[in-house]
Amino acid sequence: MSRTKQKRPRAGNSDLDTGVCRFFFEASRDAFFCWDVTGRITHANPAAADLLGAEARDIPGKDIADLFANSGDAGQVIPALQQDGGAGLRKTCSIRRGKDRVDCEISLHAIRDHSGRTTGYGAVVRDISAQNLGNEELEKKTVELSKRVRELGVLYEISAVIDRRGRPFPEIVQGVLDLVPRIVAYPAIACARIIIDGEEYHSAGFHPAPWHIKSDITARCGVAGSLEVFYREERPAAFEGPFTREEKCLIDNIASRLGRVVARKRSEEMLVESEERYRSLFEDSRDAIYTVSRDGIILDANGAAMELFGYGRAEMIGMNVQQLYADPGVRTSFQSEIEEKGAVRNFEVRLRKKDGAVMDCLYTSSVRRALGGDGVIGYHCIIRDITESKRAENEKLRLINDLKVALDKIKTLKGLIPICASCKKIRDDKGYWNQIEEYLEAQTEAIFSHGLCPECQKRFEEE
Repeated sequence: MSRTKQKRPRAGNSDLDTGVCRFFFEASRDAFFCWDVTGRITHANPAAADLLGAEARDIPGKDIADLFANSGDAGQVIPALQQDGGAGLRKTCSIRRGKDRVDCEISLHAIRDHSGRTTGYGAVVRDISAQNLGNEELEKKTVELSKRVRELGVLYEISAVIDRRGRPFPEIVQGVLDLVPRIVAYPAIACARIIIDGEEYHSAGFHPAPWHIKSDITARCGVAGSLEVFYREERPAAFEGPFTREEKCLIDNIASRLGRVVARKRSEEMLVESEERYRSLFEDSRDAIYTVSRDGIILDANGAAMELFGYGRAEMIGMNVQQLYADPGVRTSFQSEIEEKGAVRNFEVRLRKKDGAVMDCLYTSSVRRALGGDGVIGYHCIIRDITESKRAENEKLRLINDLKVALDKIKTLKGLIPICASCKKIRDDKGYWNQIEEYLEAQTEAIFSHGLCPECQKRFEEE
């Protein structure tokens, strides 16, 4: 039995191929248009009807040129397609949708018959309005992002100016002023002014004008001044005058940073004033004062301390404090007590001068701690020489003791003393009558010397 070989249908000539093309034509999300050489539309798929906002049955018969929102686009696209000999063209233009316009991308092709003769044209039209909106939004965001990057760059430069330690305050303010105009939309016509504690600072080309924005500079919960930015020419109104909300926020942020700079400046001034006051008290004190590290190295000493010990400044600074103790072991007990209590008053110690003389002294001391920590790094010591006062006290005690001894030896007469009215003899406590001289010599340490008074002398001579 012989087999008959069946022929396969040629690609492009079968009903299956035609059905597939029809399916894609109808189901495509892109709009398809076909028109003849006269420009009349012959076919349009459902997506084309959606694009135009019309019924699919109403589209055939229309002039293809009527689809273009701009007649100039139609006048360019169709002739170009004809002149190009049927090669595919791609064009971006606007398609009419009722009273609206839709941005589209159009791919155009010539349609030919079996002999190669052009019988019409086809177009694939894609709505790119959403893409264009996305591009516009992207471009807008790109511009906005570029602006933010520029602003951040300026803020970074301002931070670098503010945070650079050791610069004079006016130089910091002027450095900020030179950068502030760059944060606004129109830097070429912008200028700025800063007022702090009544002192004014101006940027280059400063000229006050009605178009300005202002932010207070606050330091330590009080207004210390202001930051103002001006436009020398009028510009469209925005959030506050011609300035945007973002620019207002930036200016407020810079004013806040300046407020912290002012607070820091005031703190430094107070610290300098405090140090000067401390140094003045330190140097002018009549009491000897020195500062010593925890390991016993003298770090500073006032004039009274150097005078007390007899050392020059170069000798005393850097000296080990043990050299000043008559008994070095006393420093250990002093160090234990001050670190336990944090401070001591009237700690008695014997110290030695440069010439070897020993003094009785009183320490009044407190610990020095590291900044921001609890560790003891040394001690402040006030020394009072009590050698003379202690000697005077000892002398006083000795005199008091001598007086007590003397008083114990003194015998006193008190009470009734019986005496003879005639001979003036005195009766003692044993009942014996004694001459007055004998009695007084016995009861006291008095010694009598005998002589005659003038009256007795006269009477004795008369007798």
